[in-house]
Amino acid sequence: MVLIRSFPSDGWSALPTRFGFWPENPTTAGVVSSRVFSARLPEVCRQGGMMIGPSMLGRNRNFNYYLFPPIANYICANIGLMGFFYFFFLTAAKTDVAEIFKAPRKHKYIAAVSVLVPIACVGSTGAALKHKMDIRLQKPSSIGGVTFALGFTSFPVIYTVLRDMNLLNSEIGKFAMSVTLLGDMVGVYVLVLFEAMAQADGGGGAYSVIWFLISAAIMAACLLLVVKRSFEWIVAKTPEGGLVNQNYIVNILMGVLVSCFLTDMFGMAIAVGPIWLGLVVPHGPPLGSTLAIRSETFVNEFLMPFSFALVGQKTNVNLISKETWPKQISPLIYMSIVGFVTKFVSSTGAALFFKVPTRDSLTLGLMMNLRGQIDILLYLHWIDKQMVGLPGYSVMVLYAIVVTGVTAPLISFLYDPTRPYRSSKRRTIQHTPQNTETGLVLAVTDHDTFSGLITFLDFAYPTKTSPFSVFAIQLVELEGRAQPLFIAHDKQREEEYEEEEEPAERMGSRRVDQVQSAFKLYQEKRSECVTMHAYTAHASKHNMYQNICELALTKKTAFILLPYQKERLQDAALTELRDSGMLSVNADVLAHTPCSVCIYYEKGRLKNAMVRSSMDPQHTTNSSHMRQEMYRFVVLFLGGADNREALHLADRMTENPFINLTVIRFLAHNHEGEDEREKKLDDGVVTWFWVKNESNARVSYKEVVVKNGAETLAAIQAMNVNDYDLWITGRREGINPKILEGLSTWSEDHQLGVIGDTVAGSVFASEGSVLVVQQQVRNQMGGDGFLNGKFDYKKLVSPWSHSHN
Repeated sequence: MVLIRSFPSDGWSALPTRFGFWPENPTTAGVVSSRVFSARLPEVCRQGGMMIGPSMLGRNRNFNYYLFPPIANYICANIGLMGFFYFFFLTAAKTDVAEIFKAPRKHKYIAAVSVLVPIACVGSTGAALKHKMDIRLQKPSSIGGVTFALGFTSFPVIYTVLRDMNLLNSEIGKFAMSVTLLGDMVGVYVLVLFEAMAQADGGGGAYSVIWFLISAAIMAACLLLVVKRSFEWIVAKTPEGGLVNQNYIVNILMGVLVSCFLTDMFGMAIAVGPIWLGLVVPHGPPLGSTLAIRSETFVNEFLMPFSFALVGQKTNVNLISKETWPKQISPLIYMSIVGFVTKFVSSTGAALFFKVPTRDSLTLGLMMNLRGQIDILLYLHWIDKQMVGLPGYSVMVLYAIVVTGVTAPLISFLYDPTRPYRSSKRRTIQHTPQNTETGLVLAVTDHDTFSGLITFLDFAYPTKTSPFSVFAIQLVELEGRAQPLFIAHDKQREEEYEEEEEPAERMGSRRVDQVQSAFKLYQEKRSECVTMHAYTAHASKHNMYQNICELALTKKTAFILLPYQKERLQDAALTELRDSGMLSVNADVLAHTPCSVCIYYEKGRLKNAMVRSSMDPQHTTNSSHMRQEMYRFVVLFLGGADNREALHLADRMTENPFINLTVIRFLAHNHEGEDEREKKLDDGVVTWFWVKNESNARVSYKEVVVKNGAETLAAIQAMNVNDYDLWITGRREGINPKILEGLSTWSEDHQLGVIGDTVAGSVFASEGSVLVVQQQVRNQMGGDGFLNGKFDYKKLVSPWSHSHN
């Protein structure tokens, strides 16, 4: 007996699907029919299959014959289905089901409201229109299936859209993923219930329903008791920090197809198997990350295009006509409209009730209506289960495209992920009072970058009267899991985070342990003047800056300290390699920071005995035991806010008895190009600095007058003979353009600014490290307004109540 599937095609040949045939379009048993689908998923910017489908080019018989012959159609269709299955499996494998139990209570309430209200409204609409529906659509299982699809928002869909929009690590992104994950867990069971109803509608009665539920229970038990333990055994056999053996990966990927066969054989939706199998995979390294590394590129770049072609080619807008409108199309449109409106209103209203900001609430309501891959596959499943015909299927695909196509731009308009990090309050080194604790965020990727930044912390000279509160965050690229993870390694909250630290130990393995040990060691050696709070953030490189900025905003720090990484090749050649991932993080932090930012480029000279001794576990913090070496620092003061911030930071270093500091101020010839306001501010800061340090023999001040950028560069080059250990300068804000005239074309890296990049470059031939400072750019927007604020019921009611008094 041949296992085939047949879809209705209104005169066209059909795609192989399963046993049986449509009454109005019979297919001879044992004959494989071959009409391919094609698709364009709304959130993916690719050419979809609708262009080559029967709506457009597919109407041409010659086009179909030469481009999609029958044999090729059969192969392409099955590859497309495999693309869907593996996409759902990989997405489910990244999902941490345990997050459901950690979700805040308000997330659970919002999830319940955003699901129950649309289901009730759509179900009522379907019941009211039942007498107007096509015979296939008016079955209880059909109405229930449509109601389920329109009432739930799938986690894989939300995850994919948020990933493409770089919103995974945003506040509203985490909110949406938490809410949809909660809804999905309920949806899995509801889907099984509707499948059981479909068994009863098929004529099997209660007997078939009972066997269907028994089969589903047996499969679920097998996954939990056998397959999950097998995955845990594979994880246990994998060396720490390594990838899972390739043979295990191949067997697991083959198991995805087996799960598809079993769920289809039991009468369940064929996509349920890959999703269930993915949910029992231990997320994160080593198994989840290895699966993603080994297969994600192949699935996304090779299989998924066939999946896009699988849907769109079957979408035929020509079938939407007066004949199909009354019974097949109009009920689906009315139910879809009711579903969209009620889901938006219920999600937004519930969020507002729990005092979520208005703009975020509206964004959440739109996110809950996004449609994607799993919805498209459900529409295919409706054809398989004889719930809708091709006209209804085409309408639902168009609905998904239109809704997502309109909703995604509205989300981008309403929600700016960088908006929460903007602050109108002064959070700078300059405005931090003397002899008070200074807060800073220190971001590192590995132990080497941390050891370089330790140099800066030592020379910034924290003391008992002017201590540092350091919020050290290690950035780890997100692998093998969908939800970003943020872990606080606080000793006082060790028990609270114990459960979260367990997966973190697997994710980062030795590299994470080494960095966290360095954090702990530095805290022990500087306990009198430094308080260290350690964190680990697992996120994609595009979203790492959000963790840094959010931490700086929450802890009200004065500045963020970032490493500028350049690694020399092993052969000691002049060529240097940049860490492009970290550089992109630096650029995003500079653009969206809520406070000042310092970028430190460690060239190696300052990794001296003083710093090494500070990290030596046998060494004490008593400075008398350190090698007393003198270091020469220079501040290149070109004017402007960034340079004023740099001078205030350098002023802290003058307290260090092992530092000689030179401040060189650049002035334009005949005061050309000067801004009067900036000049007054510069004069005030320079005067304050000199008055404070005029009696300090280790501090000197000079002024240089230049006509253009060439003279500026020549003056800096002449200073190189002094062999400075550290060059300190502002990044760019407020610098007189006359001083930099002609230099902008020489700058390769805008993160360091023109002067910083010049001094750091290999052409400059300086062995000294570079510190570039950017002062906080305050948010000048006045007031949050209605959309940015929280919804206040009292303000809404009070004008009405006063008018009636």
